[in-house]
Amino acid sequence: MGRQRPVIGITAAHYSEELKTFPRAFYVDSIRNAGGTPIILPPVRNSEESREVLDLIDGLLLTGGGDISPTYLKEDPQRGIEACFPERDFSELLLAKGAMQLDLPLLGICRGIQVLAVAAGGKIYQDIPSQYPEAIEHKQTAPRQYTWHSIEVKQTSLLFTLLKETGIDVNSLHHQAVHEIPSGFQINAQAVDGIIEGIEKTAAKFCLGVQWHPESMLETEKHSRALFSGFIEACIEK
Repeated sequence: MGRQRPVIGITAAHYSEELKTFPRAFYVDSIRNAGGTPIILPPVRNSEESREVLDLIDGLLLTGGGDISPTYLKEDPQRGIEACFPERDFSELLLAKGAMQLDLPLLGICRGIQVLAVAAGGKIYQDIPSQYPEAIEHKQTAPRQYTWHSIEVKQTSLLFTLLKETGIDVNSLHHQAVHEIPSGFQINAQAVDGIIEGIEKTAAKFCLGVQWHPESMLETEKHSRALFSGFIEACIEK
């Protein structure tokens, strides 16, 4: 008997990072409420294990968390970079690359959009305030379930197809961001200061990253529900 609900692998904080990041429950609940079966993925150790994990799931969710280590950016560390967990970086970059090769539906959230960009060959700001000082404040001081700033959504994008709006308000809990998008991707959303708020792979079934935290806004945000519903629908069609 076939599965009725798509299985979604959710990348997770591990070891010491578990004590420093927000609980995983919002991601699990978001997937479950949208019609998927969530499973938590600890870091994989090599490409073979990554492929085995990807073969078990119908979609991959790259979650929020700490900074990406400069080692995996192939850069020197810049002023303002915060806690990094290379074990998680290694794992998520492997999983993201593998998912793209398989055209497995992929949704990246906050750190996840940055992992997606780096995995595909793009670049990120290690620290927005020091590298792009004219930016607005992207690390909100309000609780995460409240919106912080507006974004413009590009009409020629999958994101617009899902949200059906050219402008929405989002929460914002980051100090890193995508700086250069990879080849084969398009920007689908930006903040008023030009900071990239969303990217998507144009030829993929569903390969999309957002810089905000929709999983924290499901109670009040129809856009968050639409985003997760679209992701799950793509996983069902896999």
